[in-house]
Order: sequence, then structure tokens, then C-alpha cells
Amino acid sequence: MAGPDDRPAFALLAALTNYHFDPDNRTEPFRPKMVFGDRRSLVPTDMMVEQITELWQVAPSVMNLGLRARIADVVWFLQRRRMDMAELAIQSYCECVISVRDGTATQAHGNESPWSMQSVMLLVRAASISHATKWSLASSDNLRSLVGSLVQAAYDRVQPGDFCRIAHLDLDHKISAVDQIAQSAEQLANHLSLAEQPDQRMDLWKIAARAHRIQRNQTESDRCNTSAAECLVQKSDQSVGSAMLQSSFLHDAITSLRGIRGTGARRAELEAKLRAIQPTIREEMGEFSHEIDLTEIVEHALATVRGHSLPKAILALAKCDKPPTPAVIRKTAVEHISSHPLQGMMPMQVYDYQGHVVFRSPGSGGTPEESEHHTRYMMCFHRNIARQLAVAGAINPIRRTIADEHPVSMDELIAVLENSPFIPPGHVHIFARGMFHFLAGEDIEAASVLMPQLENSLRHLLLLKGIETSVTDDFGIQTEASLSILLNPNGAWRSKIDEILPPRYAHEIDLLFLFAGGPGLRNQVAHGKIPAGEFWDHNMVYGVWMILHLALAPLITHWEHVETLFVNRTGLGK
Repeated sequence: MAGPDDRPAFALLAALTNYHFDPDNRTEPFRPKMVFGDRRSLVPTDMMVEQITELWQVAPSVMNLGLRARIADVVWFLQRRRMDMAELAIQSYCECVISVRDGTATQAHGNESPWSMQSVMLLVRAASISHATKWSLASSDNLRSLVGSLVQAAYDRVQPGDFCRIAHLDLDHKISAVDQIAQSAEQLANHLSLAEQPDQRMDLWKIAARAHRIQRNQTESDRCNTSAAECLVQKSDQSVGSAMLQSSFLHDAITSLRGIRGTGARRAELEAKLRAIQPTIREEMGEFSHEIDLTEIVEHALATVRGHSLPKAILALAKCDKPPTPAVIRKTAVEHISSHPLQGMMPMQVYDYQGHVVFRSPGSGGTPEESEHHTRYMMCFHRNIARQLAVAGAINPIRRTIADEHPVSMDELIAVLENSPFIPPGHVHIFARGMFHFLAGEDIEAASVLMPQLENSLRHLLLLKGIETSVTDDFGIQTEASLSILLNPNGAWRSKIDEILPPRYAHEIDLLFLFAGGPGLRNQVAHGKIPAGEFWDHNMVYGVWMILHLALAPLITHWEHVETLFVNRTGLGK
């Protein structure tokens, strides 16, 4: 039985098992589980040399395969000369997957699939160590054999999602014959059982295209990419009832075909189809609400995520708040001014993070223009309080719980986000990276990644509706409309945005990102004015959350499909 003297050892093992595992990252595969402000959880480099030596001595005798792999990996990561630890880590990672395949073990949350994202993460890490050791170890040969057998088994069983996850790893390290991967992927894509599964077929065609590209066969790669684009058309046809999704899938298909020779006629046909759908886009961001007892707001927030799958938890994060309508915000501000007339007569000043005055409100007793200025300032004042409550009571507790309960990976987040019409083609990885940082509490990275995406995504929504957002000057130079121009109430695009998004969103973006009397996040971030500690300010957190909310909101009414796609992509059950 463990005694007081054993507590340091158990504390060290607890820290080892509580790292955030990022196997694709060759320089930082073990990251802090949580980061908030100037605090973080432990990482390997926090260990002392004596602790590393102790772990090196005990690693071979550890019975639990997962713990043995983690200990050996951490020791080798910190002291690369210990090749015996590299050998042990690779072999232990392989044995973890083999034990799941053979039914003698399960992974987190009862997962029993050797093809799941959890299994692939272990194999990716084993491959990364093998790459660093130049595939010279005997355990690396065992890894090659295991990956090849899993690819073949997924093909034999017609398991397209499992095949794709392992095939990507196989192609990354050229384990199996590349032409065989291409042939198997095409045969699965043409399997009759997948005729009505465009997501899975598209993944398979992309695998085949990648394999042909590796072999420098551009003709065959283009053929497979054309078939992948047709899967997007099929997805559009299956999305009848949501003009925004239909337009998004058609736009992606046209974009995919643009770089392929001989597809001009097909592109023209799809563009005509897109133009017919675009005018029907109207407020599809979804109206959803739920009542919350504010005295128990945190408990309510946590109850929506604890014990649920990652997609369900992300859905709870997306739905945990919603900006009020402009009329409600204005009514609250006007009532405040009426109730506190002396306060309203006092001029107000707003400073940026560098102490510069960026806004002055003369008070409510001046000209109509000055009174409107003051009213907008008070609208920001009340929204500031509401955001603080939302962040402290819902957003932060939910994202912390997700980080605690789920070993989140980029591939899982991409599987949730990839069909969002708010995200332009080629940007889903950026949004997933931003969400990855946000869930980990790395708010500097999350804000830096996601906030520049906002205005481009708004332009993308207008493009889906067939509205051009660039202006050409007298010299033929095209300039894209910036966020301030897009949201200008007197401009050409604000009314169009309000036709696509409920007006509450454009209004909140204006108050949060643009209006100088509010947080003014756009200029503060763009001009590098925010000091490190202020990235955890509630307005910053809410700004990042809102961008993710806008990306997820169009999918909420189709969340069952999101969950199905997540299972197919990751192999993780609901």
C-alpha cells in the first residue's frame, strides 16, 4: 500500500499522464494540459535530471503499455542519446494498438478500434520517433508491418474511414507500395455500399489523388480530384433545405475544379446552378435558446459537457451564449441613461492598452449626434458586463472541461468544422488550429489565429450569395472591403450581411471589434497593442468564442450529420 513517501513518485506519474499529447509536433509533442494567463500545467522540460534518470531505470518494468510508452518516450525526448528508450517507446506504442486489435485492451472512453484516431495518434508518434532515429531500430520494422496490416484489413472489411486514417500515415512514411494504396482507395470509392456516402467517397478519392501525385502522375491525380469534387456536388444535392450549405458545397466544388484542365464546361454548369441557389439564402444561422438560472450558471454549463462526446461538448460550447438583438441592447442602454441622468451628463473617455485616448463621449445632453454617441457607449458598457458573465459562467468552464475530458486533436476538430459554410475553402485547418489553442487556454495563439479570419469569412458569406466584395479603382487595382467597410450601416454590404446573418451578429461584431468606445479588438490586435496578460480578458475570450460560434452555428440544425461525419473521420464512437 502506498505511503506518504510514495507521493512524489505518484505526482510525477500523474504529471506524465496529464500532458496534452500532440504527436504531429516533432518539436513539442507533450504540451501543457491547460494554460491560463501566466500559469500552465507541467511539461517534460520541468523535470529534473534525477527524475529523468529514475524514469529511465523503471520504464522497462512498467506493466501498463500506455504508461510504459509515455515514460520511455518522455525520457528519449529529453535525452536523445538513450536509444533504448526510443526502441521501447516505439514497441510499446505498437503493442498498445495490437492489444486493442486483439481485444485484450481498450483505450480511453472504451474505444475498441485499432483504426481509431486514438490508435493513429500512437502510431504517428511511433513513426515520428522512427523518423528521428532514421528507421534504424528493430521496433521500427514492427511498426511498418503493423501499419501495412491495418491498411489491408480496413480495405478487406470495406471500412473507408479506417482505411483513410491509416493510409495517410502509410503515405506519409511510404510504408506500403504507393500504387497499391491508390488502387485500393479507388476501389473502395467505387464500392456500391458507399454510393450515398459522398463524405467517405471524397476522402478516398483524395487519398488516391495524393498517392498518384507522389508518383508524379498528374493526369491520374487530376482524375481523382475531379471525382472528389463531384462528391461535393452530391453533398450539395443532399442538403436541400439549406441554401447556405448547398451554396457552400457548390462553391467548394467549383474551386476544386478550377486548377484541373478540361473542367471548364462542368464549372460553368455548376456556376449556373450556384447562381440559381444564391438568392434563396436567408438567415440560416439558426435561432436557438435555452433558459439558464443565473445563480447556477456554471453548474448548468458543466452539465452540458461532462460525460458527453467531443462533438456534443463542442455543440454545448457553441450554444452557451448568444448576443441579444440590437433593439434589446439599445433599450437597456436608454433605460440606464434615463435612470441615471446625472451620470449620463458626464463626459467619458476610452483608452487603449497603451494609454492613448481613442474615444470621447460628451454625454447625453448635447446634440442628437452626441447623444447617439453616448448611447452607443452605454450599449458597449452593458454588453461588457454581459460578456464577462458569459465568459466566467459558461465559456471558460466549458472549454476547461472539454480539455480535461478529451484528448483533443487537430483531426478531430477538422472533422467537426469542415462543412461549415462560414469557413472559406482552405481555411478549415486555420479555424481548427485556433479552436485547438482556445480549448487549451492558449488565448494569445487563439486570438492571433482566429481574429484575422473574421472579415474574410464575412466576405466569403457574401460571395456564397453572389455578392462581390472587392472595389476596382481607376488603375484597375482591386481592393477587398475591410471589416469596417463591410459593417458600415451606410455602405453597400451591411444590409446584405443582415440578410445572411441575423442582425444581432453584425451589431455585436461592430460593438466588440470596431466601435472605438468598446473593446475595439480589431485595431488592438492588428496593431499589436495588447500586452500578453490581456489576451485572457473576457472581451478577448468572447471575441474568439464568437468567431467559433459563427463557424459552428450554421451546422447546429444538422448536428446529427456532424456527429456521423466525426465518427467516420475519427473512428471514435458517439
